Amino acid sequence: MALTDHDGVAGFPEAQGAASQGAPSSGTGPRLLCGIEISTNDGEVHILGYGMELSRPCFVDRVSGLRRSRRERVSLMVEKLQGKGFAVSLEEVESCCQGVIGRPHIADVLCRKGLAGSRAEAFGRWLAEGRPGYVPSLGPSPEEAIGIIREAGGFAVLAHPDTVADLAVVGEWVRKGLEGMEAHYPTYPARTVARFAKLAADHGLLLTGGSDYHGPGTSRDTALGLEVPGPLMERFLERLARCG
Repeated sequence: MALTDHDGVAGFPEAQGAASQGAPSSGTGPRLLCGIEISTNDGEVHILGYGMELSRPCFVDRVSGLRRSRRERVSLMVEKLQGKGFAVSLEEVESCCQGVIGRPHIADVLCRKGLAGSRAEAFGRWLAEGRPGYVPSLGPSPEEAIGIIREAGGFAVLAHPDTVADLAVVGEWVRKGLEGMEAHYPTYPARTVARFAKLAADHGLLLTGGSDYHGPGTSRDTALGLEVPGPLMERFLERLARCG
């Protein structure tokens, strides 16, 4: 398993501790990896990173920058909601956040104030693209996100590729260092998996899978974890072993 939080890695120690506590006495429990999911400034295009050296100064600095950009975006969204007459504040949103701040924490404040019944409803009514409180991501470009991951010794994977408006751009991202594509995804039927598997093969990319689990009551109502075929995992682990 890999924990790939948006724009941060601070949750990994807690996840690692939970995995250790839940492991059987035989010591054959799950192997937990620390990854990242970088939100780019290209709509809902996200870049996954695996195998980074988390302590590299360049990576630490870039992750700090990602966190600042997220806070700025949240602040702008709060201002938009305030302009619509919503009695919300940045301080209230920050009080709901124990890690990397984002739209889910705005949703939590809206739920607390009775303006939405769930995170999913808050996104649908107020926070999703085209809704009154939406502000586009202030993150890096996809190419820059790939560079952040590679600079830290890791490898980059395109998350949920159906969010890419024109898949012809994948070739350019490959030239910038993209090495994989998340073809296995909870909402993808077999024909979609096959389409992305072919695209990945055309570009010599790894295939990965992910549940994109965001917690209970969120806009992504999926279960935690997703199985991928064994051969794909073996190839993934072979690439992981070359990181550093």
